[in-house]
This record gives sequence, structure tokens and C-alpha cells, in this order.
Amino acid sequence: MNTIEVSDVEIMDITCRDAKKQSSAICLEQNGFLLCKQGYISLMMDDHTYYVRKGDLYVYPAFSQTYIRDFSDDLQGVVGKADFDFVLSSLDSIADTQSHVYIRFHPLVSLTPVQYRCIERLIEGIRNRKEIRSHLGEQIISALVQAFCYEVIDAYITNSREQIQSKKQTRKDKIFQNFLVTLHRGFHTYRDVGYYAAQLNLTPRYFTTLVHEVSGKTPSQWISMFVITEAKRLLLNPKNSIKEVSVQLNFTEQSFFGRYFKQYVGCSPSEYKLHVRKRESTSEIQ
Repeated sequence: MNTIEVSDVEIMDITCRDAKKQSSAICLEQNGFLLCKQGYISLMMDDHTYYVRKGDLYVYPAFSQTYIRDFSDDLQGVVGKADFDFVLSSLDSIADTQSHVYIRFHPLVSLTPVQYRCIERLIEGIRNRKEIRSHLGEQIISALVQAFCYEVIDAYITNSREQIQSKKQTRKDKIFQNFLVTLHRGFHTYRDVGYYAAQLNLTPRYFTTLVHEVSGKTPSQWISMFVITEAKRLLLNPKNSIKEVSVQLNFTEQSFFGRYFKQYVGCSPSEYKLHVRKRESTSEIQ
């Protein structure tokens, strides 16, 4: 697998061989994307199936869960991962909160031939530049990688222009972005809305109203989304017991974690682990 890794960003080639080695479920603490160059891959997120074909761009946000359902033998693509804070800062100047939320629930777009070639050229340029050693080589590569990330974001926004428009962020948008950053750093420990309101120097009532107004979801819904997605990621590892997962997510009792998980997922943690094992064994047989 040909990989480019620079500070907060990692870019790598993938083929059907790499997809076969990958667990059926992909859970990342980072934002990511998949650009299909040949063949196809079928992915599922939030119970929706997306067919990613040549020239398609699939964007998966941090703390989401994507399942690999199927892929062709001739699959070729490029996968990228970027630090959560890096992507938020990249989007700050070009999109408002509603656009951020739209991306979270509409991850797939088809690129134009021009956009596809621009992204390919940037990837090739980064690889070629890594072969050249110079005094400012690392800084140049870092700048090229950042330009590449902007190109990917721009391609997505351009092809979703009916839903996403370049807008100047309001004070409420900035508060919501600060909430996401604080949540990203604290959800392993804190699940109380009051804690996040206090971090932003707001009353819980106003904070809840503001977040719901700009994102369409309450702070509690955002908190539970992060916690449950991380819980699922941890439960995927057979080495992690349910008790260990509950401790990592700061639940005082395993039974409390079980009730919390079932409230949002519809099954107990043990039932979820069994379901995942069955899903993966079925994928191996296929």
C-alpha cells in the first residue's frame, strides 16, 4: 500500500486486496474520504448504502461508522484520513454549520472529469516531491497536502452546491464549532450538557436552543452520537470486554453503560458484539 503521511493527514492507495484485509466495519476518530479510481465499493453508514464507483468521492466524518458491504475485484482507489481539528479549521472560512451537518448525512458525490484530474495531479505531485530532498522539503509537502485537502473539500462543496453555499460563519456557527471541538476532546469523560455549556460560558438552556437552531440536533443527540459510535468501535475489538469499554467511556457501572447503549442502539452491548461477529463471519464466507 503506497502511503503519504504528513502531520495531521494520511493518504494511501487501496485495492481489493486491502479491502479484504480491512475489518467489515471502519470506525475512525479522524475525518476521511475515499476516491474510487476503478471498479466499485459498496459502503453503509447510518443504515444507508452507498455505491461508490469510478470518479465518486465518499466522505466519512469523524466518529461515524462505515461498513464495507461489497467491492469489485478490480477496485482501485485513494483513501485519506485527516485530523478532526484540521478539517474543522479548513471548513471554518467556507461553510456554515448547516453545511457541516449536511456533509455528515450526505457523504457521496460524483466528481467532474476536471475535478478528478486535479485531485489525481495533486496526489502525484505530492509523491514526486517526497522523492526530492531539500531544506524546506517537509514544509513544501505539508503545504501540498493541505492544498490537496482543500481540493477535496472544494470538489465536494461544488458538487453539492444546491445544498451547500459559501457563507460567512456567524457567532452561533462558531459556538457550535467550538462545541464540536470540545465534545471531540471530552466525550470519553463527560456526557452532561451542562458541562459543555459551562465550557462555552453559556447557560444550558441557551446552549441547547442555539445548537438545535444551527444544527437541527440537540447537544444531547450530538453527545450520544459520539459516545455510541466510539462504544461500537471499542466493542468491535474482541480483546475489549464490555466492562473495559464501559470504563473507557467513564460509566460508573457496566449496567448503566448497557442501558445507555440499548437506549440508542436497540440492543445490548453483548448482542451487538454477537451481531458483528456474525456479520464478519458471513463476509469471510462470501
